[in-house]
Amino acid sequence: VFAEFAKRPPGYEFYLKTLLFELLLFIYRSVQAASQSVRETGGVIHRKIFEIVDYLNRHYDQPHTIADISRRFFISPSYFCKSFKDSTGFTFTEYLNNVRIKEARSLLVDTELKVAHIAERVGFDSLTHFGRVFKEITSLSPLKYRRIYRTSTA
Repeated sequence: VFAEFAKRPPGYEFYLKTLLFELLLFIYRSVQAASQSVRETGGVIHRKIFEIVDYLNRHYDQPHTIADISRRFFISPSYFCKSFKDSTGFTFTEYLNNVRIKEARSLLVDTELKVAHIAERVGFDSLTHFGRVFKEITSLSPLKYRRIYRTSTA
């Protein structure tokens, strides 16, 4: 290429344009291939996150840790945390707590179960922690939530 430019034989401009076009075509194809690979990998990750979300929605009442979920679904803990947040908008703990509190709200309104039993039933091993998380999400204590929503729906 440099010799072609330095010597400038007849037709050198056309030849250099052809080489430049080949280079641009090569770059374009490389970018397209890399982009396709990222899309395919992203699709796999989104499917895996969907599987994890589905699992958590069905097994919210059981104890879960990032390490346990990572092992169960064959994904590294750090990559799991990042992918989960990117896909759902929630951290693992935020999502799990929201699922548990959603079920607890239903149980508070539709049953006569004691708050301690509801906390245990939805997967909290501490009544204090349950109360704190419940209030953080709903802005009400569990008993106040029950009192307000049971009377307004009755």
